Amino acid sequence: MYRSGLFLIAVMLLSISEANAAKLCKDYQSCAEVISDFPLGDFGNKDRDKDAIPCENVCRSRQQVEELLQSYAGSKKTNEKKNN
Repeated sequence: MYRSGLFLIAVMLLSISEANAAKLCKDYQSCAEVISDFPLGDFGNKDRDKDAIPCENVCRSRQQVEELLQSYAGSKKTNEKKNN
């Protein structure tokens, strides 16, 4: 009984991990989609050449990325004010 419970928990954890698996850059349709997944600008392996432009297949310039980050941060603050 104990082992079957552990097995069930392990299976659930694995399925959650797979569901939340990181997308590949080729999976993104737009730069805005990338930014929504990384709103703090910490792009990790999505910015392999460390030029502050993640997923260069959809994000074309540093300016575009910075504008989207600012827009995302602004909309988040607006939503927080509405909820308070």
